[in-house]
Amino acid sequence: MKRLFITLEDGAVFEGRSVNGALDAAGLLSFYTGVVGYQEVVTDPSNLGKIVLFTYPLIGNYGVNPHDAESASITVNGLVTKEYPPYYSNFRATGNLADYLGSQAAFGTAFDTRAILLHLRDHGEMMAAMSGEPLKAQAVLERAGGLAADERASGNAPVACAQARPIIRAYVLDLGASKSFYKHLAGLGVDACCRSEDADLMIVSDAPYYLVESASAIERVKSAVKGKPAVGFGHGSAILARACGGRAKRLSFGDHGVNVPVAYVGGGRNEITVQNHNYEVVAGDGVETLFTNVHDGTCEGFKLSSAPVAGANFAPTADWFDVMLRSVGVK
Repeated sequence: MKRLFITLEDGAVFEGRSVNGALDAAGLLSFYTGVVGYQEVVTDPSNLGKIVLFTYPLIGNYGVNPHDAESASITVNGLVTKEYPPYYSNFRATGNLADYLGSQAAFGTAFDTRAILLHLRDHGEMMAAMSGEPLKAQAVLERAGGLAADERASGNAPVACAQARPIIRAYVLDLGASKSFYKHLAGLGVDACCRSEDADLMIVSDAPYYLVESASAIERVKSAVKGKPAVGFGHGSAILARACGGRAKRLSFGDHGVNVPVAYVGGGRNEITVQNHNYEVVAGDGVETLFTNVHDGTCEGFKLSSAPVAGANFAPTADWFDVMLRSVGVK
């Protein structure tokens, strides 16, 4: 294994080893707290433009398979792990993670991921570069700043809904929807296979973090909604809020994991949610909070008082999805 360095935009440098020989990558250094799901993470369209650090120390131990990918290609620019095992074991596995990534993403291991995470907790997620030697902070910004912001749709197709319950007809504005996103909608009784003009509801999918600041993405959502009932999820929630007159602010490090506790402002039980977002919709000025983060009190979901619009940073359960539908007047 060759030496591999991660240099952050504030000048901090961390050393590890390259797994797959790819030594160059740049992007937003983000972290993922889930114990499993690394194949889903590296293929999730909402992770475009990121270098992902896994806080769980052992990554790659159950291999990869053709069924768990969230899109047709690798979407991350780089991976950072504490330990990469020399073998994998799982009855579903058809290959290993390093070969799966190939040269599409720099893959580093033997990093002190805990030290890097603590640095991000103190200073926030930031741009980083992976290379065969330490870099100056300015070089990190130049490499990361030279990356093109990709605004393509995910290429994933809606999943037919076989629910016996009443079906909500919806048109999905795909800004980066994973395969699981469409499966979840089908499980909620959403028919996402109809045209926009026939839809009862507009749905803005999750998206890469940088689209929240993209004027063209915001205008695209604004033009598509045109006063129709609409809900957004993940970064699509923040984009929808901005398109309809609300505000969204960048969080220091957001929520990226499978165990984020959320409370509904109307009371009842809390939910453990799956999240991957960097922004919070700002309450006030016609923006009402629907859901809050149990840990830090940040807004995890909203509704507008001036338009049939709502959003959440997570894919809700059926009960909470009904709350969102009622808030936009669909139920």
